[in-house]
This record gives sequence, structure tokens and C-alpha cells, in this order.
Amino acid sequence: MTPILLPTATNTAAALDPSQLGALAVLAFLGWRLLAILLFPYGPCWHCRGAGKHRSGRYWRPCRRCRGTGRRTRLGRRIWDWTRSTRTTR
Repeated sequence: MTPILLPTATNTAAALDPSQLGALAVLAFLGWRLLAILLFPYGPCWHCRGAGKHRSGRYWRPCRRCRGTGRRTRLGRRIWDWTRSTRTTR
């Protein structure tokens, strides 16, 4: 009787070349940024550093840039909102 030959485990996964690794890294980074934009659309205001007010002479006044909220919409979120508003549905 002849023995049954079973296939042996070999490394069938081909190694990724540097261009594929780079493309994969870029896609991973873009996915991470998209998730961050969707989960955290606001950042601290640059003018008042998130306080919602700044000193004007002797007095504290509400920040004009953020209207006293201390938050601003991030650039990526503004781009996301713009693309969603300009899309047409048929």
C-alpha cells in the first residue's frame, strides 16, 4: 500500500513590497482621520484657547471667533459637511 502524502504547511503569503506597504499605511491613516473627524468634529478655539472668553483691556469678553463656546469646527469636518451639502440626489 502506498502512503498518502499530505500537503505540508508552506508560507503561501507573499511578502508585501514597499509600495504596497506605503499604500496600506496611507489608507490606514486616512481611515483613522475619517473616524476622528466623525467622532470628534470640534476642537478648541485658537483665539481664546478653548476658554470661550478673552481679555479685552480690563474686562473679559466673549470670544468673537467662537461666539463664546470655546469650540471650533475642525477643517476635516468642514470639508466633510461641504461635500455632503453639495451632493445631489436623483
